[in-house]
Amino acid sequence: MSAPKLWRGRTLDDRSAERREQLVDVGFDLLGTDGAVAVTMRAVTRLANLSPRYFYESFGDRHALIIAVYDRLETELLTRLSAAAPDPDPNITIRSALEICAAYFEEDPRRARVLLREPLTDDALRRHSAGRLPIFLRTVVPALGDQIAALLPDSEETLAITGTALSGALVALYLDWIDGQLRVPRNRLVDAGTEIVLSLTRTRT
Repeated sequence: MSAPKLWRGRTLDDRSAERREQLVDVGFDLLGTDGAVAVTMRAVTRLANLSPRYFYESFGDRHALIIAVYDRLETELLTRLSAAAPDPDPNITIRSALEICAAYFEEDPRRARVLLREPLTDDALRRHSAGRLPIFLRTVVPALGDQIAALLPDSEETLAITGTALSGALVALYLDWIDGQLRVPRNRLVDAGTEIVLSLTRTRT
């Protein structure tokens, strides 16, 4: 087999992957700053200084790019949560996980807009994020230890209901905090989030 053709030391696949990441970077900035309506093919390619054909090389449409941005941030947050050391006390573990989320959003408020606010207004992102929630819980919770994993319901239906309830409460809490409407220090925010999680799981059990 012949070796892949190189251009300035990079293969065509390398260059394509680099352009894709460039488009996702621009998509993140637009989505996190001005929302889904700002993410258009024209705006993205103009800011990335790429032609439209390179956009369609990686994405079928603007919704595919928006979802790619969402998935990148979700993966980043999941990686941080999975690296957290579980504690025998589930209260401490839950608090630690919520602290990680708060720090992640506080470092760059655009992340909160992408993961929390835009799924409330963009139909494609709403459907995508709703379908991802049970998977997210099934992935993250076991990594937080056996005590937390025991809180997961066996039924997928019950998991969906519990996840929706938790998501609604925590999303509202974090968004109001990031937006400055909830003027409390981060530790108080995390305390409140922990109380919400424990309250809902106790109700289920």
